[in-house]
Amino acid sequence: MAEHPEGLRRQQPPMASYANYFEIGHNAAEFLIDIGQLDPESGDVRLSKRVALSPAHAKLLTTMLNGSIEEFERQHSPIPDLSIDDELGDFGLTNPTEFERRAIDARRRVVEQHSSPAKR
Repeated sequence: MAEHPEGLRRQQPPMASYANYFEIGHNAAEFLIDIGQLDPESGDVRLSKRVALSPAHAKLLTTMLNGSIEEFERQHSPIPDLSIDDELGDFGLTNPTEFERRAIDARRRVVEQHSSPAKR
């Protein structure tokens, strides 16, 4: 097992998989992050993982990502902002069932937008 810098023991990391599609929702107890790939040609979304985090761990992840992004940009160059407009909806929800329903609706809209003749 590899040694973590803080002295924690952990297993070898799993094989990496590419992700370019994310959905985030929350309720009073947790944040839910769906991770997957959007095929730009077909508009299909293939989800590969759902991660549930406590609110405190979600905030910690945000802090860690922000620090890592700042370091990357100092060493390399600014990263372009690919934020999606609010057209896919607000995923700040009150329960996981509603999150799942709205996530399915959002994926359906993405597919419809990419398959529409006007968008081609």
